[in-house]
Amino acid sequence: MATASENGIHLWYETKGEGPPVMLIGGFALIDAQYEFVVDDLAQHYKVVNWAFRGSGKSDWTMACPPTVDQYAEDMRIVLDAAGIEKTAIWATSTGAPVGLRFAAKYPERVSALCTYPWFKSDDTWRGIMDAAYYVGKYFGVDHMSRMFAGSVFPADLLYAEGGIAYEVWAKKRYIENVNPNTLKWVIEAYKEVDLTGDVKRLECPTMLLMGNDSAQNDREELKEVSFDYLVNSFLALKPDAEVATIENAGSTYCMITSPDKCSAAAIEFFDRAIPR
Repeated sequence: MATASENGIHLWYETKGEGPPVMLIGGFALIDAQYEFVVDDLAQHYKVVNWAFRGSGKSDWTMACPPTVDQYAEDMRIVLDAAGIEKTAIWATSTGAPVGLRFAAKYPERVSALCTYPWFKSDDTWRGIMDAAYYVGKYFGVDHMSRMFAGSVFPADLLYAEGGIAYEVWAKKRYIENVNPNTLKWVIEAYKEVDLTGDVKRLECPTMLLMGNDSAQNDREELKEVSFDYLVNSFLALKPDAEVATIENAGSTYCMITSPDKCSAAAIEFFDRAIPR
């Protein structure tokens, strides 16, 4: 475990394994834990960098002003500089996806490849989901947000099965460890107005979209903007040469949790081809 510091910001990070670097970016609540079940596989091939955003997780919880996606991208730079890494591949998912996109567009010379969930802009549907998450966290506790998100992105037949219940027991602890309830509203607001359409068009590195295709949100008309087909097709309309890795029968942003072997295999196959040796 190490700490990267700049201008009063103190960020936790750790590295595991040897080889070309791969930086992981999870969502705002699970953060590094989002990759808990794939990190050992990745570390057999690469130098894996896990870290936490400012004001969350194992990083210093000091937050004196509202964060932005651009600031989170700068947090990435701070961590990479502290770790002595000039160029890295990125695997980003959930709300970590726009952070990875912003960094890849802002510092193209520092990104060798990008594996990402295909979310790059907010709309009324995303804003509604973010507002719902905030009010659940505010009135019922941040640990209850895990059930709300699981209900959206888990396969329906898994949600109340033994594996779904085991996930919930695990996830509640991670949410409590990672989310500062005092700054939750600021964190949520950082993602509500984001639009990285221009960044997607400017991506220079090899890019692969990775997500599961079995989530409750896929069948609901009012949530079509967060469905598999909508997200993938919207991204490909801006970057037609992006590859797509579909994790069958797995939850969208939780595919590395519900199907870790399939996810790590897809990511490793892509990185092995895309990262210059």
